[in-house]
Amino acid sequence: MLFGAAALALALVSAFMHTMPSLRIFAMASAALAIGAGAIGEIAWLSIGAALVLAVHLWRHMQARATFERLARGEEPSPGTLFAFANRQTLAPGETLFKRGDAGEEMYLVVSGEIQIVEIGKTFGPGAILGELALVMPAHTRTATARALGEATLARMSKRDMELTALHNPGFGFELLKLVASRLSADIERLEQRR
Repeated sequence: MLFGAAALALALVSAFMHTMPSLRIFAMASAALAIGAGAIGEIAWLSIGAALVLAVHLWRHMQARATFERLARGEEPSPGTLFAFANRQTLAPGETLFKRGDAGEEMYLVVSGEIQIVEIGKTFGPGAILGELALVMPAHTRTATARALGEATLARMSKRDMELTALHNPGFGFELLKLVASRLSADIERLEQRR
């Protein structure tokens, strides 16, 4: 009973964590206590389920740790590497990721599939970063609509995680700055062509 209550308490605490590493650590501790609760209460399904949850969180935590170790050695990882431990999101064909004018608190890396920016008809495939403009614009609103052309999987990074990543890896921040500048330049060029 005590293990179960402690597992639940840690699971609730993890839901309020602001960074992914902290969330993973609390979730792993919660899963470990749930394994103990299942073993003590002879509830096999609880122990097995919690063990699976623990394994997934441990694997993702190890991915994140390996990335931060590369950063500490001064290696410049690709954007895909920095998104390796971000939450995933799958879109159905035709599903809208975000609409122009929506509030934007996350940016995305296309893992698989294609995302089209509706207003300009441009398509982005695996490795492309989307939604970064809303994170750096003062109003934090989306400047265009993004929609999946087929089934697509994206890695999602929050504004806070983006800021922490840029703080710990200035190379990432510089690459993000270059991306924002190139996107804004392309927008200006399109506007000038319409005149």
